[in-house]
Amino acid sequence: MDVPIGRQLALTSKALQQWIDERLAPEGSSLTTWIVLWNTAATAPPGLSQRELADTMSIGGPALVRHIDRLEAQGLVRRTRDAHDRRITRITLTTEGHAHLDRLKGIMDESDALIRDQLSEAEVRSMRRALGKLHGYVLAHPHQATPTQASTTRPATRPSARPATRPTKRPTTRPTKRPTETDVA
Repeated sequence: MDVPIGRQLALTSKALQQWIDERLAPEGSSLTTWIVLWNTAATAPPGLSQRELADTMSIGGPALVRHIDRLEAQGLVRRTRDAHDRRITRITLTTEGHAHLDRLKGIMDESDALIRDQLSEAEVRSMRRALGKLHGYVLAHPHQATPTQASTTRPATRPSARPATRPTKRPTTRPTKRPTETDVA
């Protein structure tokens, strides 16, 4: 039985991330560190805002803040307020951040070469085209992330026989707890 393509992509992605994390670990880094530093270095002054960096990396703001906190504590990045809008925090690399990125670049270039050695040039071109098409498709069709009756072989479930009810009000004597990051994660 063939593994569904989405599952194969997810398994391959996870295995590659773990493999690269192991290769970067001797430098005290990970793939996420590499991505933050690389995206930060690739941006002209005044640098990306935290929001722009999170969007570029396709991760949530709170997750990025944890990474930036760690990188700032290591002296690899610097946060500065935007000169025109003090609500915006810009991220730039420090001198040590540039040096660290250069060390990681050597590891990443070697890793890329090892991966490419497993494929022919034609396979690399074909894979890039196929991955680009899939990426474009899922970004352009987010509403199709939920299977429809026509796209699934499972029988449709019957709607509940219970009538719809309105939610009851919570007692106002008890304070409600706001969800925290750990509740959501």
